Amino acid sequence: MNAIVVADEDLRRLEKRFGPTVRHIGPWNSDGTFGYCSVPIAALERAVDVLNEPAVSESLQQLKEASDRTSRFIEMLQSVGLVLIEKLVALHNERFSMGRPMPRNRTATSAA
Repeated sequence: MNAIVVADEDLRRLEKRFGPTVRHIGPWNSDGTFGYCSVPIAALERAVDVLNEPAVSESLQQLKEASDRTSRFIEMLQSVGLVLIEKLVALHNERFSMGRPMPRNRTATSAA
């Protein structure tokens, strides 16, 4: 998977600045010892396209060419701010909801 890996330690620092929303920019993964969030490059590209800011697009190109994408991504988040985080969260939520409404008030008898 072509994604940026953001370790829990980095997420904690970002959370102090941007709040708990930052923890929802991508799926959470953990092996029981090491926890991290992975942000697909495709999602970042879509978020940047929606923002339609030339400077942000240039930052994305630099990130894609960087050997340390995580550091560049964190710099990008700190530079662009909450608007980019909110776009990534919306894309992440859209990806996992697949546009289907969640069932409401299901009981064991109606779930058959």
